[in-house]
Amino acid sequence: MRTILIVLLYLLVCIISIPLLLIECVVRKISEKAAAAFAIRIVWIAFNVAMFVSGCKKHIKGLENIPRDTPVMFAANHRSFYDILLAYSSIASQHIQVAFISKIEIKKFPMIAQWMYFLNCLFMDRGNMKQNMNVILKAISLVKEGYSIYIAPEGTRNATDTLLPFKEGSMKIATKTKIPIIPVCIKGTEEIMENHLPWIHGGNIYIEYGTPVYPDQLEADDKKHIGAYVQNIIQQMYDK
Repeated sequence: MRTILIVLLYLLVCIISIPLLLIECVVRKISEKAAAAFAIRIVWIAFNVAMFVSGCKKHIKGLENIPRDTPVMFAANHRSFYDILLAYSSIASQHIQVAFISKIEIKKFPMIAQWMYFLNCLFMDRGNMKQNMNVILKAISLVKEGYSIYIAPEGTRNATDTLLPFKEGSMKIATKTKIPIIPVCIKGTEEIMENHLPWIHGGNIYIEYGTPVYPDQLEADDKKHIGAYVQNIIQQMYDK
């Protein structure tokens, strides 16, 4: 039943998005700030409705660890498509402007890609190193404009209990801009969809925001291997 409801919800969102995206374009010509706020609100509502329909019981911890006086880089483990819904809805609830870095395949989904564009999200092609570097450079530019960045440095979904090695290149977003890294630990999201495809099951989903990691305050060896350093922190959060 939940699977049918999610399909119907997606179709409804696609239909409703047509006039809403037109409104977004008009508002954007008048005020980019107002347009951004409008897009954030629409996506926040859509994601929360999708989680409700899917039977997700959200457990959110550590939002107080996110600094409010500076952009940050959220570095998270990646278990499911529902990670995006859970992370975005919880971050946006704190009125933080955040751009997600997502795999390029998401652009194939009608309307989702359009809304992500208006939220300044970036799309990474894992098989194209030059394109990946351009995405990192664009993310650095967004940080300088005041945006926080959310990235899953494992590079792909991983539903095992052991995190995959973090891509060190992704850490340049933080090291080049000297912003703090927020370790993000996600659990349970794979039980909503991926472990039961094509069916959707309700269940508990967890997200925890750890204390900030400041790259400039790390020992030289830890800073050199900062991806592994942050990965270890999230692994400890996951294991506890």
